[in-house]
Amino acid sequence: MSRKTHTKKRPATTKPAVLRPVLPVRPATGPEFITEQQMAAAYAARLAGLPLIPITAWAPQPNGAVRARLAGGISLTHGPAGFTAHTPCPNGAHHHTPVANSQGLRNATAAAAHCTDLHGQPRTLTLHQAAVTAEDTQTLDVTNLRADHDQAHPHPAETTPGYDIALAAAEAHGRAAAQHQETNQ
Repeated sequence: MSRKTHTKKRPATTKPAVLRPVLPVRPATGPEFITEQQMAAAYAARLAGLPLIPITAWAPQPNGAVRARLAGGISLTHGPAGFTAHTPCPNGAHHHTPVANSQGLRNATAAAAHCTDLHGQPRTLTLHQAAVTAEDTQTLDVTNLRADHDQAHPHPAETTPGYDIALAAAEAHGRAAAQHQETNQ
């Protein structure tokens, strides 16, 4: 005799929902990633005794260097050759000075603040230079210049050699096209 076994189907089990922690959203103002140049610049600045500049303050530049902005319009650039200070001077220019430490940065800032020349020119003129400059800025009589330009001139195409030939050829072509069209109708 055979015995029949009946198996019951078990009801499907549902797994309990797993609660996952919600991670905070990073602010959009921070960089997506930090480059090796940024880390190297921050570390080198710290070793040189320069002002403490956070890693994220070093902005990558297209040439592979990184630059950080400091107070007073001063910026530091770190590249393969070391640090370069960009300090504004009262004349509106920026002085680019290599610096190795905080004393070098202070010296570069002081030198730029006491800048006495503008693009290699002295800031004040001598009496002779002032007289020459005054003569150069006197009004100029332009009546002779205007006399040549105030008269009407022919159109450049009209004075071009071969203009009449080209005009006649264009007219002949137009007449031939008109005759061809009349004969085809």
